[in-house]
Amino acid sequence: MLGEGGYVPANSEFMAGLRERADRHGILLVVDEIQTGFGRTGKFWGHDHFDVSPDIVLIAKGLASGFPLSGIAASQELMAKAFPGSQGGTYGGNAVSCAAAIATLEVIQRENLVENAAERGRQLLEGARVIADKTPAIGEVRGLGLLVGSEFTTADGEPDTATAQAAQQAAAKNGLLLLTCGPYMNVVRMVPPLVVNAEQVDDALRIWGDVVASVTGS
Repeated sequence: MLGEGGYVPANSEFMAGLRERADRHGILLVVDEIQTGFGRTGKFWGHDHFDVSPDIVLIAKGLASGFPLSGIAASQELMAKAFPGSQGGTYGGNAVSCAAAIATLEVIQRENLVENAAERGRQLLEGARVIADKTPAIGEVRGLGLLVGSEFTTADGEPDTATAQAAQQAAAKNGLLLLTCGPYMNVVRMVPPLVVNAEQVDDALRIWGDVVASVTGS
């Protein structure tokens, strides 16, 4: 799923096409799970939605709950092709960050946070689409799990950056912290934590609905 690119989900056909072309030409398929990994999309890995097996997975962010840690995951056969130490980096091997990662993974499993992300993500996506249905200024609502974006467009379908930014700023003033993204910064994205509950999602949707109505006059 594109993150900064506008919260655009992939699809099974696209991912299967990447896998086929990579195999045909001897290319390694590398999947970036830095934003989408560790339950964020309602499955443990974002690529789990699309029935594809990558050769290499890149991980960070949700791995250690904000502590600086990133990693590369691949088969033993593939990793053995590199000489020892060649995959080192600034954020590799930090003992405190590694302890935070282990604790994070234990909490995700113990508190069923992947399942929670799926359930609350459906609630958030459906609620955002109900708001969009009343608002011509929102051209599309899309997402996976707890990654939901509302794209603002003009009457002729062009990106409406000004309205998106006005909605984002108004939401912040009302206690709802959101971000914008996309090539034209006309997508307002919702990224609640994995521990978000149903009441909090309802509160966010209430604020979002009021904000959208106020900035668009709909």
